[in-house]
Amino acid sequence: MRTRLKRFLDKVFLPRWIVLTADLLMISFVFMFTYLLRYNLVSSAVDVPKMAFQLGAGFPFFLLAARIVRPHHGIIRHSSVRDAVAVFKFLLLSAVGLILASLLGGRIFPILRIPFSVIIAWFFISLGVLTTFRFSVAIIYRNLIRKPDSEESMMIYGAGSMGQITKGVIENDDNLHYKLIGFIDDNPGLQRKRVDGLLVYSQDEAFEKIVIPKKVKEIVIGITSPKFTKEQKRLFVDRCIENNIRVKDVPDSSEWLNGNFYASQIHDVMIEDLLGRDPIEIENPELARWIHKTKVMITGAAGSIGTEIAFQVANLFPHCICFVDQAESPLYELKNIIGSKFPDVELIPIVADVTDGYRIRQIFERCVPDIIFHASAYKHVPFMEEHPYEAIRTNIMGTKILADLAVEFGVKKFVMVSTDKAVNPTNVMGATKRICEMYTRSLYHRNGMNTRFITTRFGNVLGSNGSVIPLFRRQISLGGPVTVTDREIIRYFMTIPEACRLVLEAGVMGQGGEIFLFDMGQPVKIYDLAEKMIRLSGFVPHKDIKIIETGLRPGEKLYEELLADREKHLPTHHEKIMIASIEPYDFNRAIGLINDLVAHLQTEPVERLVARMKEIVPEYRSQNSRFEKLDAGMARG
Repeated sequence: MRTRLKRFLDKVFLPRWIVLTADLLMISFVFMFTYLLRYNLVSSAVDVPKMAFQLGAGFPFFLLAARIVRPHHGIIRHSSVRDAVAVFKFLLLSAVGLILASLLGGRIFPILRIPFSVIIAWFFISLGVLTTFRFSVAIIYRNLIRKPDSEESMMIYGAGSMGQITKGVIENDDNLHYKLIGFIDDNPGLQRKRVDGLLVYSQDEAFEKIVIPKKVKEIVIGITSPKFTKEQKRLFVDRCIENNIRVKDVPDSSEWLNGNFYASQIHDVMIEDLLGRDPIEIENPELARWIHKTKVMITGAAGSIGTEIAFQVANLFPHCICFVDQAESPLYELKNIIGSKFPDVELIPIVADVTDGYRIRQIFERCVPDIIFHASAYKHVPFMEEHPYEAIRTNIMGTKILADLAVEFGVKKFVMVSTDKAVNPTNVMGATKRICEMYTRSLYHRNGMNTRFITTRFGNVLGSNGSVIPLFRRQISLGGPVTVTDREIIRYFMTIPEACRLVLEAGVMGQGGEIFLFDMGQPVKIYDLAEKMIRLSGFVPHKDIKIIETGLRPGEKLYEELLADREKHLPTHHEKIMIASIEPYDFNRAIGLINDLVAHLQTEPVERLVARMKEIVPEYRSQNSRFEKLDAGMARG
């Protein structure tokens, strides 16, 4: 019966004229009732014709106020605080109209003089009647018609404005079968008080008296304020996970659709929001001045890092941006997205391979850049261990071609994106990036060099292509198992926007030859990360979804470093950005060895090429790799 009634009501809505008519009838009855109140409910004392005339004189004001405020345009069954505010404005304008009619019209027609006590009482009683009517209909629909018998208990963390909006969204969505039983808030001033009809609890009280006894299954975090730190969020989510409670999050206001927040946008808490520390905030006006009206080239522009660099550079209004990448579809999409957001910036997307010297020279001749952000590289450690030729060709030869042309064409700054895997490398990929660092730094220290070469080093980037988090998310969606190489493996993480902002910041700070390091926060144990992601998805690790250790992959090590054994770091004006103090080496010898490596790329076997890399980078020691025998041979030699 209730299901059929619900289906009928879902298709039928009261016409606005009926709602307006009901409102006018209710405030008319209230007007008559206030007259009775004024005369102590003695009907014989009321001048009925005079009262009727005054009510009729007030109707034009009622209709005008309804026309302006439109309190009847809302759907009664979904009434909210916004509708109550509309009723308040409607009645306030109507009361002002009655006062004007009494003051001005009463001078000409004494019959229009309405006692102020009647108007004031009418206003407050009408406000109570209209709002009670609306909320009563909403409550009846929500609890007796719309909601099914079986409901799961839910709480909202955060009793502020966003939490209250979240409450309204959840209650008004027919597809969500939850019973909200309270707010959780850390503000002592709100605790034990009612907000929007729900009691507010502290964390301790909520978990002790409500969450566990009433078997709360889910908690929605209804806070988007930047004052709510990542550490606070992490601690709260950890507490929920310990009690087998699923945690959901609301979208930031910037993600709302046409200014509205919908229940479908409530999602599981993203692991990215819990890792590391709060983002490094940088406000440097020099950055905007540095990029403004310049010609910028971004290699690897269609990748995760290159794409974000492109967005951040476009926001600083350069003269033009030259996007270089082999992936034509992502490059085309990037050009369209950035072009729609920044129509005044000239965009030049070019499909090209950075290892094609002839093609790259053509690009330089077409768009002589002032600044180059070099993000193009192979970065997958096990794959590059299997394919050293490709790693050397793309990472080293590609960087060499770009760097040499940057010098030839007088590029002002060349900013290279490196990795923590270049420090004490144990794999081919890390060694190639260390050699790139050495080559560009050696070029800068040549006499008469005008191009300033700058290197940035950081660890794993959350959500980047090939990173562990998308892999875990995909494995969980398939029901597992989740694969971890080693139980003890740890990594540093930072967000893509943060990493790219730091790349830009290093570019404006650098004077040439520096290797910039960034504060990566606390390292994360990958095994613990896998467990937490499984729990955040509503599953129990090792029961619903298994975690399997597969063993370290070729070239992989348990932990990454930002500084080599003989390196130290120097501070900068920003406490989160440092400069590596590099052990001196023979720049001319390094350039010679790197040139020989590239020259023999197509004539020597990969073992000999890797041996050359070990000669260039003495600290390169292979781990769990077929190239470990080269280290043994070098040690005997």
